[in-house]
Amino acid sequence: MRGLTVTDALLVPVVEAEPSTPRFTWYDDASGARMGLSAITLGNWAAKCGNLLRDQYGLGPGDAVGVLLPAHWQTAGILFGAWWAGCEVRFGEAAPITFAAPDRLEEALDGADEVLAVGLDAFGLAVPDLPATVDDYTTEVRGHGDAFTPGGAGTALAGDDVEIVVARSTALSASAGYAPGDRVLSTREWRTVDDVYDGLLAPLAAPASVIHVSHPDADTLMDKFATEKATARVA
Repeated sequence: MRGLTVTDALLVPVVEAEPSTPRFTWYDDASGARMGLSAITLGNWAAKCGNLLRDQYGLGPGDAVGVLLPAHWQTAGILFGAWWAGCEVRFGEAAPITFAAPDRLEEALDGADEVLAVGLDAFGLAVPDLPATVDDYTTEVRGHGDAFTPGGAGTALAGDDVEIVVARSTALSASAGYAPGDRVLSTREWRTVDDVYDGLLAPLAAPASVIHVSHPDADTLMDKFATEKATARVA
């Protein structure tokens, strides 16, 4: 799979088969925010990020991208964009180019050459008052195209190549019993690579849809499960 990316394997087939199907829905119970992305919208954000990395920062297969972000619809787009560009994602650590939440900028600046701040706003608003050495991801990415032609792939995630990442995602999906059309409600925070597999890649490998709830309110969680017609749960 040297020429196939994780995005080509797990996201593109869904975009082509069911472009308007809700694919990633994000709730934040602390703020009451909700954002739902169809397959094609998630693909568009991934394409914009891939173009940003390749055209603006000159990255491609063999280059590493750091991701210091929680579970969020913007994080999903960034991960699939980085993979589409053929980059290795170093989740939870800095790399020469690093995407960071506002509260992790200092950590990113300690280990990165270039830092993009990701505001994690429900509607993707820019981060105010950034240091001159930090770019705002939303501002930078919006000017890039929402179609992407990949140019190959190498190492994809935590030292593993595309074939291993796809195989592990598929195996985890089968082990969980996910089926096409399932809707997986998750409260699993993305702190580790394993969390990314369980909370994102395994459901999409089915392919299922993800409903992620940040800062979950125990009193309303089962209502969301019913409202979103969820069929499985990741905690």
